[in-house]
Amino acid sequence: MDSENYGEYIKDLDEFAKSALVETFNIGASKAADVLSEMTGLTVNITVPEIEIVSIKSVPERVGEDVKVAVYIGLSGGFDGHAFFFLDFEDALRMFDLMTGMPPGSTAEFDEMVRSAVMEAGNILISAFANALSEFLGEGIDQTPPDIAVDFTPAILDFALADIGQYCDYTMLLKTTIHMETVQFKEHFMILPHPASMKKIIETLLGGFA
Repeated sequence: MDSENYGEYIKDLDEFAKSALVETFNIGASKAADVLSEMTGLTVNITVPEIEIVSIKSVPERVGEDVKVAVYIGLSGGFDGHAFFFLDFEDALRMFDLMTGMPPGSTAEFDEMVRSAVMEAGNILISAFANALSEFLGEGIDQTPPDIAVDFTPAILDFALADIGQYCDYTMLLKTTIHMETVQFKEHFMILPHPASMKKIIETLLGGFA
């Protein structure tokens, strides 16, 4: 599979393949919800209702080009790529309030305590997704320590999009719905795989795609 065919295939990934990936990531989402629930004592439910294959150029627009909070982890080993969990700025503050037992809306400043708590929540989510993908592929995936940024979406994604954009014009965007007690958050999880790693996913889904 050369890079040109890879790009065309990813763009036209069929509904069966998308459904299989959604199922895989929902397994990770369920595990992440269990960890967050145990950590916070809250009722937490996380689902991935759908996956989109989108052009790299359109990602900032899809996520929202205003100021976001993003947790980042680099993936390598059995799967090479970049993983991001994006939250709206106000959602990050509300999530911190819930995690620390305060009424949503109590926190107005994104200080070090908020930064640490939100980064840990993002780390749990991304790690669970990566572990689910690892089990799906049957290969270990190494993860960098998490990092967090508060910035405009294009600035946050610049280095990763430049990296992946050398090989392909498309990537995966997962809509992620998080319920913490009675509060719902609609955020985005993004995975930008290197072509060889996306090829592994395709081959696993289709039982050998050449």
